[in-house]
Amino acid sequence: MITDINWIKRMLSHNMRMPMSVITGYGELLKQGLLTPLEMEEVIGNICDNINYMDDVLKVVLEDRSEDSIALTAVDVAALVRNSTKYVRDIAKKISVKISVVTEQEKIWIRAEQIPLMRVFYHLFENALKYSQGGDIITINIFHVEDGQVLVVFKDNGKGIKEEELMNIFEEGIRGSNSEGKAGTGYGLYDVKTIVERYGGTVEISSREKFGFAVYMLFPAYDEKKGSDA
Repeated sequence: MITDINWIKRMLSHNMRMPMSVITGYGELLKQGLLTPLEMEEVIGNICDNINYMDDVLKVVLEDRSEDSIALTAVDVAALVRNSTKYVRDIAKKISVKISVVTEQEKIWIRAEQIPLMRVFYHLFENALKYSQGGDIITINIFHVEDGQVLVVFKDNGKGIKEEELMNIFEEGIRGSNSEGKAGTGYGLYDVKTIVERYGGTVEISSREKFGFAVYMLFPAYDEKKGSDA
């Protein structure tokens, strides 16, 4: 059983805030009673998806489950990003931030696991929305590149950080100097790097203060027909 209280706090605080915000938003829509039956069905499905997400996080914490031992499967990263975007779009709309997703193909496969990969994008959305303001745009581009790899580029045009702070940005507990007054523990990007590398990928960040933040994630592509990495 995990006994590191600080790790438990970081794991729960960083991985529960976004789905709880999503569920709360959908709950408010349901209380208004203005949804059509079809819209209600979609909203309830989205709530269930986020409950499953939180359940998976709790299993990692409470059951001392090693994520490194989980068998990886084929995941359509394009569909996963579109779903994650759908969940947070209402949150973004409240602060007048737009989200755009561009994919080279309808389906783009990598070898990963659904819930931890969703965790990656929830971390990135939470960071981007925290430092964005009305009129800003978050863009996610997903496409194949040479050598059988998939590149995912997550960009915003928010506050950004100083270039000299990028060197340590993935270290646990490190936060940018522009984070003063913003909630957080410096765990999110550390978790992003850990998860991406678990799937054989790499992650890099570029940023300039006041000019936004870009995360570049490179994954081995998965050939659905062959049932193996491309």
